[in-house]
Amino acid sequence: MNKSYKNWTEELKSLIKKPLPGPKAHTRVAPIDRIEGLENRDWPQDAKRSAVTFLLFPKDGQINTLFMKRPEYPGVHSGQVSLPGGQKEKEDATLLNTAIREYREETGIILEERNYMGALSEFYIPPSNFLVQPYIAFVNELTELFPDKTEVESLHQIVLEDLFMEENFTTENILIRNKEKKSINIKAPCYMVGGLRIWGATAMMISELQMIIEESGMDIK
Repeated sequence: MNKSYKNWTEELKSLIKKPLPGPKAHTRVAPIDRIEGLENRDWPQDAKRSAVTFLLFPKDGQINTLFMKRPEYPGVHSGQVSLPGGQKEKEDATLLNTAIREYREETGIILEERNYMGALSEFYIPPSNFLVQPYIAFVNELTELFPDKTEVESLHQIVLEDLFMEENFTTENILIRNKEKKSINIKAPCYMVGGLRIWGATAMMISELQMIIEESGMDIK
């Protein structure tokens, strides 16, 4: 990458402040039965507010990000790959506070407000009734990881350029648990990289960041 990381982060910060692609990016990676709800944005009033962090950091001359794989448990997100984050608690003054707290709890990484560049588009996740706010953050160096053993099976560092490669994007049949905890098969677009299958809400967040970067012509190499 020819630009300094300061220039790179300032460019991305500027792009995030512009009108975001939102549903346009979300629907291109959403299962068919989710598309209408994402376009209409008609979300339940009782949706639980939550926040996640899309952390970017340089390593070996490339921009990387960090994903977590959830353990198997009797819930709708069992075994899925996600961005660290979770539900807003009473102690959280803002959703950004939620994002910072959850990142620390799940990964051991202590982020500060100055690390955050801005927010992506919020969207609703029907199976868990979460209205999630994704944030983008940047650190110059990833500190030692201390994953929460109850909430995190493993943490994975992925090169952003690899994540965006066309050959790493496909559609697969996926076995999931619905709200009634019944197992059903769905066909969903997904990112396949680093031994991970990333789909659903996490894929939608990736898609929006990817669309912002690619449509701007921004360099990530």
